[in-house]
Parts: sequence; structure tokens; C-alpha cells
Amino acid sequence: MENGRSTSTHAGELLPAPFGSLPVLVYDHGFDPASRRQTVVRIAAAGSNSPETRVVPELTNNNYHVTPRGWVFISEPGTKRARLWNPTSGESVELPRMEQPLPANWKCYLSDEPTAASCVVLVLVMSEPRFLYCHVGAGSRWIAHEYDIGNVRLLPEYAPPRRLFIGKTAAVNGKFYFVETGKLGVLEFTPAPAFSYLEYPHLELPDGSNCGTSFLVSSHGELFEVHVFLKDFTTEILAVRVCRIDLSGERPAFCDVDDLGDRTFLLGDSNSVLLCSASKHGVKGNRVYFMRNMLREADGGLLRVYDLGDKTLEAVRPCPGVSELMCNPFWMMPSDQCLEETIEH
Repeated sequence: MENGRSTSTHAGELLPAPFGSLPVLVYDHGFDPASRRQTVVRIAAAGSNSPETRVVPELTNNNYHVTPRGWVFISEPGTKRARLWNPTSGESVELPRMEQPLPANWKCYLSDEPTAASCVVLVLVMSEPRFLYCHVGAGSRWIAHEYDIGNVRLLPEYAPPRRLFIGKTAAVNGKFYFVETGKLGVLEFTPAPAFSYLEYPHLELPDGSNCGTSFLVSSHGELFEVHVFLKDFTTEILAVRVCRIDLSGERPAFCDVDDLGDRTFLLGDSNSVLLCSASKHGVKGNRVYFMRNMLREADGGLLRVYDLGDKTLEAVRPCPGVSELMCNPFWMMPSDQCLEETIEH
């Protein structure tokens, strides 16, 4: 489940950082708000049997989703209050009241930093081609929008036509990018939503791979796609490839990235980010951390660590011995890292 539930902080009230130093990998236990709690795993200690389980008030009674920018979208069903919460400082940015309930499965993305007047808050519905959006600032309101990006490519004899929906996106310079159509889709708000498409390069599967998955990530005006290739049709990982998508020309182009320097990808089904100045946050650079619990293991599955330097892949189990079902883990990020100066590579 990409969203959870959160108690409110009164406007202007700043609370101590509930997770300590960030980034961390967070698991939300179960689906019952009455007994919800979180297990926090620090990357440096992953696999060392030292996860911390606690109750984080902001993630207990309300709906929430952690955006790739580190801010947490929070909606309080009882009051219809919506806001963006900074888990590092406790600061909140108020949003328009939500007059309609959130869908059962959704994700939230920001076009810019929430302190920018141009920031659009986008709530994607994960089961149908529909989203909610609003602009940050006074006088805005939530607007529901249905869109059409085509149908799933299946032969009619296999399944009836089914409409595609955007399952993940990354924002660069105020525009949201997505890849579900086979082209590089662009969603921008001017201020109404408008779609356009760019011809999109496709990578050849490496020998021995028949399928895989990818993660779309943005950072400091750059767009990346991280590809994880699987061996045959199994869950065994065969290869990892990091590409930067060059948007400067008439059509996007892939540029292989062999060295991230002091940057590290933190990837998952719920959110994906590129951590800048990794060493400043106690994390090793030039790595790709990713979660894919394809076997639906009760403890959340394995955390994979790929080193771009020596091309090695390590697997650790962050929460060994956990027997209860936990929601998909998500990365809790330092929100100020998005403002750090881009590191040349």
C-alpha cells in the first residue's frame, strides 16, 4: 500500500524529528489504524538486526504518502485538512481542504519545492486514469481530472480493453514525466493539465533476460531511469543499468551512468529518490539501493545493494524474523537535500 494513515500538528507547531537522522527505510505495519506502528531501518545498519519499531504520531491516524522530495502529503479524513509535512523540521505547508475522499490506492508527487508559488501537488490514482491536483497557495482548490493515454497492449482474445494509467512519475523543471505508453510522456500544468509525448529510446534486454523493471527518478533538473533486469522469467536479478535521460535535444537520449560520485539511488515501489552528498548523510555513494518484494514476503523482502564501482550486487534482509504482514516500505528522506548544489559527474 503506497499510502498510510497519520495525528495532526497544529499550524506553526514544530515537533522533534521523529526518525532521527535521515534517510531511513520505513515499514508501516498492517492495515489497522488502531494498532499501526512503524519499523525504521537505517541504511548503514541494514541486515544487522537493529531495526527500530515505534509509533510516529504523524503516520498513525491520517492518510499519507512520502513524496520524492522528502515532504509528506497528509490528509485528515475527519477534518478534510490537507498539508505537506516536513519530517525533519516539523514544518507544514497548508493545502486546500479535500472535499472528496482519497481513492483506496494513490501516490503523491510535487512539481517543485512546496515553498515555490509554482508548485503543483499531484495525487495519482493507481487503479484508473484519473488524478487530483491543486496549486500551493491561497485561493487554490482541488480539481479532479480524467485522462486518456491509451489502452494496455493486449490482444483482444486475452483480455478486454483496459485503459492505461500513470503508475509512477518524476518531475523536472515543473513538468511530470512518465513512461507507461512506450514513449516519454510529459504532463504539465499551464495552469490546466496538458499532455505531450516524446519519442523514447528503448534498451535491449541483456542476454539471459526476458523481463525487468525500471525506476524513474529526477534530481536537480536531471531525469534518470534505473533498469533492473531479471534472469529469464524468475525473480533472480541479472543486471542493473543506470541511465540519464538527456532532454536537451529534439528527442530524449539515453546516456549510461557508470559513476555517481557521492550520490546514491534509493528506490522502491512507493517512492524513489537520488540522495545527493550521500556521505554527509552517513551513506556510501555510487550505489543503488532498491526494494522489490515480488514474492510478497511478510517481512517486506530483501533490500538489494548494487555497487556501480565494482559491479557487485548484495542482498540484505532489513527486518529478519518479522512474521506479520507489512506494507511496502518507503524511503524517508531529508527534504533539504533536494536543495543542495548539484554534484558534477
